[in-house]
Amino acid sequence: MVISMMAACAGSVLAADDINQIFQMGRAAYYKGDMETAYQLLTQVETRNPKHFETKVLLAQIRSQMKPGVGSLKKSYESVVLPKVEFSEVTLEEAVEGLRALSKVTTDGKIVPNIIIKDPALAGKTLSLNLRNLPLTEAIQYLAEMTGARATYDKHAVMLTLAATAGN
Repeated sequence: MVISMMAACAGSVLAADDINQIFQMGRAAYYKGDMETAYQLLTQVETRNPKHFETKVLLAQIRSQMKPGVGSLKKSYESVVLPKVEFSEVTLEEAVEGLRALSKVTTDGKIVPNIIIKDPALAGKTLSLNLRNLPLTEAIQYLAEMTGARATYDKHAVMLTLAATAGN
């Protein structure tokens, strides 16, 4: 009897640990700007523990940013596959303009990314990039990594901020 009670308690502790781990991953995805992943993980937590306060708060914020029946900004940008991205010694600002133009041409004007460079110091950083057949989201991520920035997907735009200050 005691052993079965201990096993039941251990099972609930493991389940609580699993829920907490899923919550932590969802929360991390949220703060990285990956709303799709955050939503998927946090809805799992909500299903297992509907009274988890932090989960309810984060999901409310995610739901307020997502329009019903319309995919997220990141998902729409993922659907754009750029056939060729070639930049040589250009500033981040010029590269962002280049991505806008490439996306516009690739999608016949349907998707032109909104990318905001929050820090003027980032705009002038130079980079070179030569890639083929990659999603727009990956191209944005490469630009961010090459300039020490962090890309965060908002409701209407991608924000490029200095990686050191992005969490503030």
